[in-house]
Amino acid sequence: MTKRSLKFPAVAAAALGLAGTAAGAGAADIQQSQATSQPPSTADLMRQIDQLQSKVQQLESAQQQATSSATTTASRAGAMAQSTNDTVERVLHDANKRSQLMQFDEGFTAGFNNGRFMLGSADGNFTLMPFLQLQFRSTTNFTDNPSNIENGFDLPRVKFGFDGNAFSKEFTYLFLWNSGENDGGGGGGLNLEQAWVRYEFNTEHTIGIRLGQFVDPVFHEQLVASQYQLAADRSLMNMIITGANESYTQGVTMILTPADRVNIEFGFTDGVNTGNTSFRDFPTGPTDFGVVGRAEFVLAGNPADSRKFSAQGIKEDMVMIGFGGDWTQAGDTDNILHTADIQWTSESGFAVYGAYAGQYIRNGAGAGITGVTGGTDDTYNWGAIGQVSYLFPDSSFELFGRYDFTHVENALATAGGGTENEFHEITAGMNYYFYGHNAKFTLDVTYLPSGAPAGVDQLGILSSDDNQFVARGQFQLML
Repeated sequence: MTKRSLKFPAVAAAALGLAGTAAGAGAADIQQSQATSQPPSTADLMRQIDQLQSKVQQLESAQQQATSSATTTASRAGAMAQSTNDTVERVLHDANKRSQLMQFDEGFTAGFNNGRFMLGSADGNFTLMPFLQLQFRSTTNFTDNPSNIENGFDLPRVKFGFDGNAFSKEFTYLFLWNSGENDGGGGGGLNLEQAWVRYEFNTEHTIGIRLGQFVDPVFHEQLVASQYQLAADRSLMNMIITGANESYTQGVTMILTPADRVNIEFGFTDGVNTGNTSFRDFPTGPTDFGVVGRAEFVLAGNPADSRKFSAQGIKEDMVMIGFGGDWTQAGDTDNILHTADIQWTSESGFAVYGAYAGQYIRNGAGAGITGVTGGTDDTYNWGAIGQVSYLFPDSSFELFGRYDFTHVENALATAGGGTENEFHEITAGMNYYFYGHNAKFTLDVTYLPSGAPAGVDQLGILSSDDNQFVARGQFQLML
């Protein structure tokens, strides 16, 4: 319809123009004929008609070429516009992908899971969970002999790190640093605590290997992380027997979980308390080697709940028994640590823990505080601990009590030139959970009727050989 409407006016206009031209030409011929008194011939008229038809055909051909050219130009313009749109779309899509913090072909996830922030791939093969812990503490210490009162604030733990898995769910890792008072360097520095990787050989997680620097897997009180303790800090007995608040070592261990509630770990290490040391043997280094092992049996409940002393967050009753040992050699001296422990936490709010710990030193006169030392005497030191807590139902308020006793065969030096063979620690306190263990306040009071040896001030306890009282208030923030 459009083509005809364009063609007809053009042809009509051309015909009229030619007709006018022909009419003019015809008038001239007639005038000439009249002037000469001769009428136009038939041949002249036919020649004029042929000329008009030729002009019309030329105009029609030109019109068709113009229409075809316009159609082709429009088609080319449309194709070019579509190509441009496709190119712009691809560029915008690529720019959007590259602007993301993490780029995965399948996408990634981020959120708050089990009280912690998490980044990971959609398939779960890569995860990264940052960790931040702050403990701010006020300590007041009163000793009877010598008579002394001390009070002040400190940051026993300022930890940060990250853990997760890489490449697959069977390959996990942990990196953790501490710059607080209990960082092993007096506070304020940056000290590596743990750095290890673990690989599970099957998807059932029944057998795996761990290598790096980690907590010596012997004593349950140390395997329960500092953020999940009941009191503001670990016990005096643990400090004397093991020689450290947390005993770190470097090595390789095998981890077996033949059943859902059985965990066995054993391996070859540098020995107890050898974190951040070189490969050098004794006496250049602190030890020659160490052999370590621990077995845990969860008789009921969730095995993960055995890594918390409190019933906070417990959804079912949990019962666990464990056994562990470490043999560390330094020169001609052998230091053999061993323990047996039991733990029960209840969804009703009760939690109970008890443990026995021993230290046999062959051919050496050392003590737990100073670590493995040379000498000629064989000695045996031992201790026991018991603690109980109750979290009130539908409440964030928890009460707890703890008693531990330590006996050393060779008396340890105390302040004022005295010595002691036996040490008692009696602790009572409360926890208030603002947001579970992520934000909690702890208040406890400790009584030491026999004083304490030197080297345990990380606990807020000073060396003395008589009555000593310690009051600690601590706020913990964990992200």
